[in-house]
Amino acid sequence: MSNIPVFLSSDNNYAPFVATTIASICDNTKSFIDFYIIDGGISTENINKIKYLNKKFKNFNLEFIKIDLDKYFKNFKETEKITKAMYSRFLIPYLKPEINKAIYTDVDVILFGDIKELYDEPLNNYWLGACFEEFWESSVNIERKKYLGLSDKHKYFNSGVLLLDCENWRKHNVLENLLKYSIKYKNVLQYPDQDVLNKYFDCNYKTIDKKYSYVDAWFEQDNNYNFMIRHYTADLKPWKINPEVNLNLKEYPHVQEFWKYAKYTKFYKELLDNALTKTEIERHLRHRKLFEAYNKIAERIKNKTSKY
Repeated sequence: MSNIPVFLSSDNNYAPFVATTIASICDNTKSFIDFYIIDGGISTENINKIKYLNKKFKNFNLEFIKIDLDKYFKNFKETEKITKAMYSRFLIPYLKPEINKAIYTDVDVILFGDIKELYDEPLNNYWLGACFEEFWESSVNIERKKYLGLSDKHKYFNSGVLLLDCENWRKHNVLENLLKYSIKYKNVLQYPDQDVLNKYFDCNYKTIDKKYSYVDAWFEQDNNYNFMIRHYTADLKPWKINPEVNLNLKEYPHVQEFWKYAKYTKFYKELLDNALTKTEIERHLRHRKLFEAYNKIAERIKNKTSKY
């Protein structure tokens, strides 16, 4: 059985979540995983904390790949939530030329099942496998398709979990085109790395089951779905919710599962110390409900005026 290559990307701030995601992957598979962490500035101290996981799990290797983000992404668009490190997934097929198929995952995910199942998914001659954001198709995806000039038939996908045919990326020089698109559409990109990937793979990628990147919007529609990878895309991340606080958090499910794997890491106490207090969480929930109510009113007004 060959090892499964899994790529993650992180700067120093996201190191605790890299470790937590790795723990969840290793705990749910008998396969041997080769983890490649695209290092956008992780401190030596935090690298050693991530490596500590080898004392807990014996079914993985770790390699940190240091890259100069400015070398590739100097003039690329950044936002408050999206840094240059997010674009580094574009480089994956070129960082390890001997690898022909690989998984990329964000670090705000927890595995509930065996990652081998995702790796074994056939790509059927496509160069990319990703999860279609079906829940946004009749709303925000309409605007995304407009500002990116995407085909009406394109199914806009989430870039948080990807299955890559690295061999074909290299053979067809996908990186060069992604870099060109990133500059060309810089002024209209709203979800920079994700928008660029959707533009390049317009109507030309393998749709993989939503169980491989089950986000909050899906959970709200079907909370009985048997997902494998929980992707925490809501604005309040599970590491901000203190596991010892007794709150009814239907809006933010699977918080305790995150903390289960955080306990395996050397970052647990640090994460716990940085989690929000009960009062702060309640304040956030009130603001979110007010924001959602405002958006519903704005949408009704928009729909009403568009009829005239």
